[in-house]
Amino acid sequence: MNEVSLSGRVMKVWDIAGDRFARVSVPRDPERLPKLDGDRFDYITVRWVGGRDREIPVRKGQDIEVSGYLQSRDYRETLADFVDGDERILEALKAAGIDPDRIAANRATTEVVAERWRIL
Repeated sequence: MNEVSLSGRVMKVWDIAGDRFARVSVPRDPERLPKLDGDRFDYITVRWVGGRDREIPVRKGQDIEVSGYLQSRDYRETLADFVDGDERILEALKAAGIDPDRIAANRATTEVVAERWRIL
């Protein structure tokens, strides 16, 4: 069985290749083991396949409920992607003779693929 339900607050929204993603802050149930850093929230990535193209209206600050399934995927992240377009850092790298688009790392992530959702 692979089913997930969560509710929390949307902290960030972004689009990649027609899909919409959101980082959702989910309060940790006080009956569960605490996080080692003491943070009371877990931050979960939610993916709406085709969500950008379907104009899924998810916005930062909204409270949301999501049901779906867990998916893991591998991807390649360049140094330019990692610094999230920070021009100051990109210019410093280029001045040092480093091409941030040519340096990359293989990464993996686990996300919730949304099948049902609603804004609270």
